[in-house]
Amino acid sequence: MKTRGTMRKLAVAALALAFSCFGLPAAARPAESGAEPGKWTMDFDAAKRVAAERHLPLLVNFTGSDWCYWCKLMDRQVFSEEAWTAWAADRLLLVWIDFPSDKTLVPMGYVLRNRALAESFDVDGYPTYVLVAEDGETVLGRLGASREATPASFIGEVEACLPAAPQPD
Repeated sequence: MKTRGTMRKLAVAALALAFSCFGLPAAARPAESGAEPGKWTMDFDAAKRVAAERHLPLLVNFTGSDWCYWCKLMDRQVFSEEAWTAWAADRLLLVWIDFPSDKTLVPMGYVLRNRALAESFDVDGYPTYVLVAEDGETVLGRLGASREATPASFIGEVEACLPAAPQPD
């Protein structure tokens, strides 16, 4: 016969497992250090360096990854889709600035930095997507979530914020 304490522990473990299923799959977790185009990273400084080297903009995703309904919707409908990942692979540095309920999801060294970034980019809700120029500071556009979002529609929104390529003479 199971004791109440054992049953409670099993229930908590089952709930934790169920909630983890609604977050990003382990393979899709953002990198904690380093950056490469088209892959999510928590390392804003590395993303800025790579953006400057490769002359690419940054898409900074201010999220509440484990509790925010709209964040999860966008992850599921847009960011986890092959059309998005293929398009972003050589066009954007993807930065993941997370404010989760489960504080173990963000390295301690990023907690204060995340707050400072949210303040500097004037973020007041989640998700907020800020498209930033290769200098890591100039805001090109701000985007939000949509129930009807698809990779194609979100790509269109991002492209509308990007400066036009120079036309040959």
